[in-house]
Amino acid sequence: MRRLVWIAGLVVLGLWSLVAWGGHALLDWSSDWAAANADQVSGVPEIVETLSWAVRSVGNASEIIVLIVWALGALLILGLIGLANRFLGQRPRPSLSHPRNWRT
Repeated sequence: MRRLVWIAGLVVLGLWSLVAWGGHALLDWSSDWAAANADQVSGVPEIVETLSWAVRSVGNASEIIVLIVWALGALLILGLIGLANRFLGQRPRPSLSHPRNWRT
């Protein structure tokens, strides 16, 4: 049962990693798109320049943002796996090296 919990947890962790990767790609694409279309917001060149710079800065920081969110999610997933294993407990296994009734 513990092995099944670890396998399921690692599958969830893999899916979480794919979601984070997709989120990074979406954030990167949307920041590039918003920076390219900053001139649609205003006709004033200073505002366009500032808006484009701000959006590109968010796009550049997206990797760090996604990495931090992914790490927090991964810690939560691994913590839940550990908690589930703790509640499952250790099964007592019979010792084969010294059986209790070996003289009978």
